[in-house]
Amino acid sequence: MPQTIIGNWLEQLTRSVERRDLDAHMALVSQRVQVYGLPGGQVIGYQQWKRRRHTEFSQAQLLAIDYRLLNIKTVTPRRLAFHVEETMHACNGMSVHIDKDIVLEREADDQWRVVEENIHHWKTRLLRKTS
Repeated sequence: MPQTIIGNWLEQLTRSVERRDLDAHMALVSQRVQVYGLPGGQVIGYQQWKRRRHTEFSQAQLLAIDYRLLNIKTVTPRRLAFHVEETMHACNGMSVHIDKDIVLEREADDQWRVVEENIHHWKTRLLRKTS
């Protein structure tokens, strides 16, 4: 069951990026979300996440996002924590590979949403075009 919940959440997030559907995307994010481990020790919340995605979607900067589930760390009736490798593919050929933990929480409306992300490591890569 936890694997199914996590898989469905990751699939919905991936689909929202592919469709550039900001409303569907933000429906998967808690108003209380906190993202740790960004450059300069910055922590972002819901509004910053929404602004960032709005820019990426409206300016066609983010092409796709995909995940590889590495392991499930915590399972409770209301919380799931897991470790993933996330790859963000930009329209300019750049990709960002992120090693992070994600915490989902079942909120009062019975929907699973991300409440916390902890980024451990990231690297960027430019895909070269071959002629």
